[in-house]
Amino acid sequence: MYAEFARVLVVWHCRTGHSVVLALSEGFVATAVALARRAGIEVEMPEPESGQASGGVHRDVQVPSNPRIASATTVTALDARAREMDRWMAR
Repeated sequence: MYAEFARVLVVWHCRTGHSVVLALSEGFVATAVALARRAGIEVEMPEPESGQASGGVHRDVQVPSNPRIASATTVTALDARAREMDRWMAR
């Protein structure tokens, strides 16, 4: 059950193009990924599409051009944050 939650959460986070949602959810999603990995659950990051601006920082209007595409920046940042969280958690 947690595996499915973590996977769906990661896809949702990586495919949003709203910079405020990204900022507010990154820590929570990274923690969920770190906990899943500790439990032996593989949480794959979505494949980013090159050349797409979606998921990056937008100015003024916060409507992504294609919310189904994850940006490489968002995917990389989430994975790095999840690894940081894992290092900070007690063993």
